[in-house]
Amino acid sequence: MINSPLLLPVVMALAELVGAAFYVASPQGPTRNIVACFGLGFALCIVLIDVTPDATEDYLAGWAFLALGSAVGAVLMFKGGRLGAEAGNTGAIVGMGLHNICEGIVLAAAGPAVSPLIFTAAVAHKLPEGMVVFSLADRLPMAGRWLLAVGLSLLIPIGTVVDFPEEIKKPLLAFAAGVLALALTKALSVMFGLGNPAAAAADRRAVAGAVTGGAVVAGLTCLVI
Repeated sequence: MINSPLLLPVVMALAELVGAAFYVASPQGPTRNIVACFGLGFALCIVLIDVTPDATEDYLAGWAFLALGSAVGAVLMFKGGRLGAEAGNTGAIVGMGLHNICEGIVLAAAGPAVSPLIFTAAVAHKLPEGMVVFSLADRLPMAGRWLLAVGLSLLIPIGTVVDFPEEIKKPLLAFAAGVLALALTKALSVMFGLGNPAAAAADRRAVAGAVTGGAVVAGLTCLVI
């Protein structure tokens, strides 16, 4: 057993940055697209099986905030043009930040003792999220993307030491989950080449495989941590 209250949050934050570095280091083109698809599949699964339950557990109004976030995300991502897409991506990134804070809160409640299995799963849980941050923030300059990635990763250890009221956290998390789900769906639709008849079937199979792989890894890590 590992017994240190801040070790796991700090390692998870570093793992998220390693995931971002892996995305940056991957060659541009098909390879980077596959890496991004793995991260997007992972993140969408996390929204469905982790973030949404956190936001709605014992909070019926959370479903209303989730629906509102989904509606806003749909308008921004599919009807708002370039500025709408940027706003949707920004909302999705905010959602990931709230998720990191909540993970820190959960880690603080779980206590300092962590088994090697949970430690490994926690690291695997954060690596793809760093990829998603860089994918969603692709309109920022590289320095800005790194600054954003570092800031988001630091929210994990911050969440272990700062107590956020449930009446504030749950509505924001539910709304952000709705926006995040739509932003990820939009990004995946682009990766799949939907609306582009020229997109190769082999490319679509590769994307589908990467998305499925990301979702499977997300599900397995959520079972452990």
